[in-house]
Amino acid sequence: MNIIKQEAVGRVILNENTPDRSPRFEHYIIPYYQRGYRWGEEHVSALLEDVHNFMNSDEKKYCLQPIVVVPTKDIEDQNAWEVIDGQQRLITLNIIFNYLNRPRYLITFEKRQKSTSFLTELSPESYNDNEPDFHFMSQAYRIIKAWFEDKTKNDVGYIDDFNSTLTKKIELIWYQIEELKSINDDNVVERKKIDIFNRLNIGKIPLTNAELIRALLLSRIKYGFSDREAIMRQAEISSEWHRIESELRQEEFWYFLNNESLLDTSSAIEFIFKIIAKDNAKKYSTYLWFEKKIKADTPEQEKRNAEELWDLTKEYFGKLKHWYQDDELYHHLGFILASEGNSVNTLRNIIDNSKCQKSDFRKWAKEEVKIKLSDVRLDELTYGKGNNDIKRIFLLHNIISALRATSIQKNKFPFNYYKKIEKEGGWSIEHIHAQQSKEIKNSKAIRQWLEDTLEAIKDIKTIDRNEDTVDIEDETDANYDEYKKRIMELLKQESIDEEEFNQFKNSIIRLFDSESIHILDNLTLLSKKHNSALNNAIFPVKRNKILSLEKEGEYIPLATRNVFLKYYTKSDLQPYYWSKVDKEEYYKNIVENLRPYLTLTENE
Repeated sequence: MNIIKQEAVGRVILNENTPDRSPRFEHYIIPYYQRGYRWGEEHVSALLEDVHNFMNSDEKKYCLQPIVVVPTKDIEDQNAWEVIDGQQRLITLNIIFNYLNRPRYLITFEKRQKSTSFLTELSPESYNDNEPDFHFMSQAYRIIKAWFEDKTKNDVGYIDDFNSTLTKKIELIWYQIEELKSINDDNVVERKKIDIFNRLNIGKIPLTNAELIRALLLSRIKYGFSDREAIMRQAEISSEWHRIESELRQEEFWYFLNNESLLDTSSAIEFIFKIIAKDNAKKYSTYLWFEKKIKADTPEQEKRNAEELWDLTKEYFGKLKHWYQDDELYHHLGFILASEGNSVNTLRNIIDNSKCQKSDFRKWAKEEVKIKLSDVRLDELTYGKGNNDIKRIFLLHNIISALRATSIQKNKFPFNYYKKIEKEGGWSIEHIHAQQSKEIKNSKAIRQWLEDTLEAIKDIKTIDRNEDTVDIEDETDANYDEYKKRIMELLKQESIDEEEFNQFKNSIIRLFDSESIHILDNLTLLSKKHNSALNNAIFPVKRNKILSLEKEGEYIPLATRNVFLKYYTKSDLQPYYWSKVDKEEYYKNIVENLRPYLTLTENE
């Protein structure tokens, strides 16, 4: 099986397994299918600065990115390493040791012997820009030389300190591919090496923490087994790994737990490893945490440590899956996770608080929702002043509405749709009936507004306003046929006067207005993309568009859909007007659903 470990940089130059050759240093072969050396000033300087900064810090360890190698033989039939990934870093380190006049490994280019000689003999006297390899190697040497000359102006011991730090205290992740040894066909071996190289390098895809952890676990857990037993145990873990990875990649499960896009995730199981490792977000820090926890004085103890970590991974996954399948926990924890920016840290906290009786954990989850809304007062929420609080209220209203419906319809709140929209453009607060303040100036938008409005009111003869009191300027304002006629007249005009149109638009909006524009009973949740298409529209136009969007497969939150279907007012059959009664019943439903989670006034 593949070998993965951390090695001090000095051991990449010389170690107890280095063949007895002259000079006795490690040999690395750059295969023909790799491009040449191409690191520029940014990369070379960054490597030097990283070492310098580590020298002057209190950190105990610094780790470079992985070197991926395959065991092979050199031209003298002695052990060497074919470099699958990490060529640029190895060559740069080689040039650094060259400048420092310290021991260094040999690098051989399989099909570019001139590059081998040039790198071996590189010095200021041999600078050459005639070929790409020569140019970039010469440039790297110039950068390294200038950098050290600056650092050693006032410090004669700097080079010794730098070399000691680099060779003894700085490590790299050594990934040794052993799986090809069992293949007897050289052509197959060659194809597999190229496949590995392409996967790691095309598109600059680095090894993930998960890939490194998998190799680490499998290499430690096999200890003490016979070859056949080791293969069976590794196959068992691989099967469990695949099941966890597959289930986590289900959209509904992933977005219940995670605020990050599934499309940006090459390995879903790494999400669990980050929770376990208390990852500090540095590159490969998750792997380094696992490597530290597994490392022990004996192979037997390392095996036990690896088994315990894998068992803990399965235990965490089991918890997450149970929460996903439990309707009450799914909706309460889902709200908590959707309200937080870092779902990894939030899940750590949730897991810590789940170490109790199941009934106590349910109470904790419900109380945590209440804590997150402890500063919200429904009667004080106003559009434009508390939009973030309004969004949280509408999110919870939709979640609890879904929770109450699950016993009948088995429909969970779709966190996958909600979070994808949040990532792709976000959510906004939509006025159920339009504001009058926004003027429309674009001629195409004017015609579209008129066409949509005509379509929406074409069948209206009268509106039952319940007990609403709206100021109507004169009797003709309530004559819907006159409004329809006026719309058709405007649409026939080649050029519609902008000022005349906006005055007419506002008169129609007033006709469908039921007052109280900016408070909760006239607001609902809608994606920004859809909100922009509904601005300035009257209620029946918005209703038509919402129903049309839903038919097209667009996600419309449950409560928003209910608003435009007049779900909350059971005795009100007219679909054209958001009335006073509609508002009261809608607000009552919000209060009823959220009562266990909010601090309410006596009237509520």
